[in-house]
Order: sequence, then C-alpha cells, then structure tokens
Amino acid sequence: MLLRAIGGELALCAVFIATGAFWIVTAAGLPMWDGFAPATGFLPLVYGLLLAALGVAATVVDVVSADGDAGPKGPIGRPLMIVLALAAGVAGIETAGFFVSMFLSMLFLFRVAERRPLAASLAASAGSSLFLTLVFRTWLGVPLPSGPWGF
Repeated sequence: MLLRAIGGELALCAVFIATGAFWIVTAAGLPMWDGFAPATGFLPLVYGLLLAALGVAATVVDVVSADGDAGPKGPIGRPLMIVLALAAGVAGIETAGFFVSMFLSMLFLFRVAERRPLAASLAASAGSSLFLTLVFRTWLGVPLPSGPWGF
C-alpha cells in the first residue's frame, strides 16, 4: 500500500535522476574548461549533478516521510487552473503580443487563482509584465511579438 501511495512521486524522482545522469554522461564527453572560462560541458555537468542530487534527496524525503494511510493529496482544480492560464498566456503571445499576453495570464493567476484584491492584482501584473518586457526586449535584445497594439 505504501508503494501505491507514493509510487507516482517515486517515478517522478526516477525521471529526474535519469535526466541528471543523462546530462552528466553527455557532459563527460565535452570540454569542461577553455583557458580561463568554462567550456560547453561545464554547465550541463553542474546541472546534471544538481538535478540528480535533488532527485535523490526528494526520493529519500518521500520514502522517509511516507504515510501508509495517506489518501488523495487534494483537489487538482487549482494546479490545473494555473497550467491552463500559463498555456493560454503562451498561446496568446503571437496574437496579442508578449506584454498583453503575460499581463492577462498573470492577472488571472493573481486575481482568480490566488484571490488577491483587484488593485493589487492589476499593479502586480502590470509591473511584472513591464519588467519582463524591458528585460527581454531592451537588455537581452530578444525580438518579442508586439501584437496589434504595438507593445
């Protein structure tokens, strides 16, 4: 019964550990250091080690803190609502533009999913969208879709 209760969590941990191991093996065949700077294999190795270590740690926590009588964890409605809001935000980037799409998806998340006041939701959504747009467009030079309104 215990394996049945945490089987999905253990399977997800195994996926993370396997992905980390894949990155480690792939990075082993790449150069790690190039003169005074890291080469192409350095970051995949670091990320692979971190991912595998965190997967092992999550597995240990799941097994140690497993409750054999645990039933369902809770409703799936809120996480599903968040995933759908993010998917709608990404899907709307080409049509409405990056700023508007991110603003509307964050407004939905703040107002509906998190149940924040309207004024605070509007301010946080506008500020976050503006900040993301400035970072990607101005500092990083990423050509973001503008949408029909030009921003």
